Amino acid sequence: MNIFVFVVCGSKEHLDTLHFSLGKLKRYSQNKIVVLTDKTRNESEINHDDVIHVDTPKELDHHQASIYLKTAIHKFLPLGQTYCYLDTDVVALNAEVDAIFDEYQEPITFAPDHCKTLDFSPYAVNCGCKERSDKNIEIFERASLKHDRNRKIEDAKIIEKQKKLQHYFDVLKNDWPRKIVTALRYFLAPKIFNLNEDFYFDKTQRVWKDSKTNENILYEVDIKKIEEESGFKYNKWTQKWLDKDRKDIWDLHCSHLNEYIQNSFNIKVASPNWQHWNGGVFLFDDKSTDFLNAWHEKTLHAFALKEWKTRDQGTLIASAWQFGLQNHKTLSKKWNFIADFNKKGLNFNDEGYFSDDAWKTKYKASFVHIYHHWGDENWSLWKWVKNKASN
Repeated sequence: MNIFVFVVCGSKEHLDTLHFSLGKLKRYSQNKIVVLTDKTRNESEINHDDVIHVDTPKELDHHQASIYLKTAIHKFLPLGQTYCYLDTDVVALNAEVDAIFDEYQEPITFAPDHCKTLDFSPYAVNCGCKERSDKNIEIFERASLKHDRNRKIEDAKIIEKQKKLQHYFDVLKNDWPRKIVTALRYFLAPKIFNLNEDFYFDKTQRVWKDSKTNENILYEVDIKKIEEESGFKYNKWTQKWLDKDRKDIWDLHCSHLNEYIQNSFNIKVASPNWQHWNGGVFLFDDKSTDFLNAWHEKTLHAFALKEWKTRDQGTLIASAWQFGLQNHKTLSKKWNFIADFNKKGLNFNDEGYFSDDAWKTKYKASFVHIYHHWGDENWSLWKWVKNKASN
């Protein structure tokens, strides 16, 4: 038998998320669906006919208790079945969902995450890198709000034109020959620099304008004042803001997670920037027991270490390398399309196709993972998923 499993406990917010995703999965799946929980922790009842109660250790907070249930999931379910675990923020989109069980590769099968270990590291361990980055960004934002007139623009049409202009800049940034030619044209232009048929730059007013309407679109930022106030330096060629160590203030990544895995578990992650797995969707059966036991034990150990944040993916990385599964087959993004609100290349259409690289690749997603901005009515993707759920 194939069985879907959700794990949840704690606040009403998480239980409401469960009910939304549970309702969607019930609509599309013909398989049994189980919810694993500690009922004593829940702020509201779970509206489902197959709920398994587990007493979790009292010393754990609700977040830790949920991870406890998730990583020890095999201990609370009947043997002899194939299971698909789903985070509560993973939403079913079509009737192909049951086909995910055909993707199982023993001893366990996960989907890839939307980032790699160096990017994930500051969010997994208490190394201080994220806090330093947050402080740098706060300093920059404060200075930018004062000296960047574009931050005060609210006209939707102007903002759309800004995006179009910025897209052209992004393309130019990756085309070095064209970038050099454009730079030469700019320096040779006296007062007006025509970028293309849509935009030109007025060197006198220091503003980008619409070629057809002469409307102001994008003001030149007062870089010197931002530099003076923030202490950061702007590299005009790379278009990056650099801190005192000459590092991009927006580029948050570090190697501390790999170091902590080595120090805490004596496991070496030989590929420093490995494409790690996402814990939001995974397939398992009786052959997964040893792996899940190891993941669970490491996770409980990490709870007691001040260097580790309350997450399960850092210990998942350690377990994957311990078992030599770093090259193990992973699920297609079709089965766990991670919707990153902040990713520039994120796109979708009404046919249910999703892309995270501006349509270079696309997936007819059966599950979409909305790990942040859940319920954001200003996000077109959320509104589409919500409306699809109610149709």
